[in-house]
Amino acid sequence: MDDSRVRKASDLLGALLSPEAAAKADTWSKFFSFWNRAAGENLAAHSRPVDLRNGIVFVEATHPGWIQLLQMRQTQILATIRRSFPDLEVSGIAFRLAKDPSLPGTAKMARPPEPIGAEGQRIDAVPEAASETPSVSETIGKVEDESFRSILSSLAETLGGAGDE
Repeated sequence: MDDSRVRKASDLLGALLSPEAAAKADTWSKFFSFWNRAAGENLAAHSRPVDLRNGIVFVEATHPGWIQLLQMRQTQILATIRRSFPDLEVSGIAFRLAKDPSLPGTAKMARPPEPIGAEGQRIDAVPEAASETPSVSETIGKVEDESFRSILSSLAETLGGAGDE
C-alpha cells in the first residue's frame, strides 16, 4: 500500500466533522490512550475507561481486587486526569467489573449447579467438612492472575497471615 494513502484518524475526522467536533474527538482519543499513565502500567493492564458522562469517568476492571486497588489510588488518578484534561471537567471515577469474556480474569456470570445427592434429590445442607473456610494461602494460591496473586501474597505477609488459622 502506498504511504500517501495512509491517514491518521484525526485527519479523517477533521475532514468529516466541524473543527470543534474534531478537536473534541481528538481530546477523547488522547484521554482514553492516557489511561496507562494515569492509572499506572500495572493497574491499566487490568482496567480501562469505557465512558465519561456528566464528569464521571466509568472504568471497568477485570477483577474485584483490581477495583479495590484502583479505589485506593483514586485520588491520585483523578488529580492526574484533571491536570492533563481540564476541559473534560472530570469530577469523579466510578468502577465496575468488566463483563467482556475476552478479558482475562473477567467474572463469569454463570449460576453454579445445584448439589444433587446419590438418589437424584437436591441437597439442601452442606456437609460440615465442606463448609470449612479455606486458609488465606489456599485462597491466594487459586488466583490465576500471577501479578494479582503476588499483590495478595504481599498483603497477606504485611498483615501477618491474618485469617490463616
